[in-house]
Amino acid sequence: MDKWLQNNNVIKLVALLLAVMLWLIVNDEGNLFHSKQVDHIVTHVPLTVLYDEDRLAIRKMPDSVDLYLRGHIPSMKRVTPSHFEAYVDLRNQKEGIHRDLPVKVRGVPGGVEAEVRPQRVEVTLESKRSRVIPVETEVIGHPKPGYKVGKPVAKPERVEVKGTRSDLEKVRRVRAVVNAEGATETISRSVSLQVYGEDGELNGIEVHPQKVDVEIPVASPHVQLPLTVQYSGVPPKEWAVESVKTEPDQVTVYGTKNYLTGLKTYPGPVLDLSGMNRNRTIVMEIPVGGDAVQVKPEQITLDVKVVKGKEKTFQNLPVEIRGAKGEAQVEIVSGNQVDLTLFGAPRRLKGLKPGDLKAYVDLSKQKKPGEYEVPVLVETPDFIRMAEGPSPTVTVRVE
Repeated sequence: MDKWLQNNNVIKLVALLLAVMLWLIVNDEGNLFHSKQVDHIVTHVPLTVLYDEDRLAIRKMPDSVDLYLRGHIPSMKRVTPSHFEAYVDLRNQKEGIHRDLPVKVRGVPGGVEAEVRPQRVEVTLESKRSRVIPVETEVIGHPKPGYKVGKPVAKPERVEVKGTRSDLEKVRRVRAVVNAEGATETISRSVSLQVYGEDGELNGIEVHPQKVDVEIPVASPHVQLPLTVQYSGVPPKEWAVESVKTEPDQVTVYGTKNYLTGLKTYPGPVLDLSGMNRNRTIVMEIPVGGDAVQVKPEQITLDVKVVKGKEKTFQNLPVEIRGAKGEAQVEIVSGNQVDLTLFGAPRRLKGLKPGDLKAYVDLSKQKKPGEYEVPVLVETPDFIRMAEGPSPTVTVRVE
């Protein structure tokens, strides 16, 4: 025996036999692996129904089914449960109870046998109906302090809800919910609709359209006041403003209650008259000043009429003293009446009366006693000014 084991040829022959046996064993196991079948169960596969969703609604059906799978191991490795789709086809069926419907399965890879349980199901279809319901707008949150929320407006004001008769009987209202927290101006947005019953929000009810446009006025306290346009500068030589027509002549001012209480008019924009040598139409922004938070409208249109001006003299106008300091004694020593020549549009000068004018001297800069020659100033209605040339003067004594 030892001699046999020491023989190289014998050893080579034994090694060859062992290699062949090992190959046969491995090959047989591979064949066994490929030929072996296994079972697998996939539970709770969602069940869907193919039907006319425009006309019908599902009233009753199973939620899911189970799949019993069988196949060789390589085929079973290709199984992806998320790709499975179990369904019944009712696309050509009408309203009613449909029994003994075969359940079909998609997504099963080749080489795998699939058995669905239950194999047949019952589905109840019910015809859809519709109702038209007004939209209720619910405002949540609070605007900024000092502001108020007005009445919401939804467009469209009414929408169609669609579902089974039993579902529609549960519908009580359709709401558009808008958050007004911190708002300082009108809210305008597109809002999704929610359907509610007695016990809260309902699901499965169709709404057409699904969104509505909602506008909610948000404003502070407000009043309507005359608008006062202010003026600066004067037209070029020989020209005078005959009229300025404003459109509109009143505005709505929004602001705090205390601020609005003290207003009689609202100061509008300042119109610069310098350079006005022809008729013009000007659009100007209305300023938001003081404690006002908003002014409507935001713009004003000014129609300015310019004409050739004329002069008119007013005689013996009384002169007032303004601006005297403290206990100072002041008198006009050269006479307290003057003649003044004014310039303006002929139509305005024609209707001008001495009582419309206020002639005065300003002594606010005269701090020491003495006699002073000071110019006479005049308060005039809009668009009337002193004629060109030296201003008349009077002599005043300050003691």
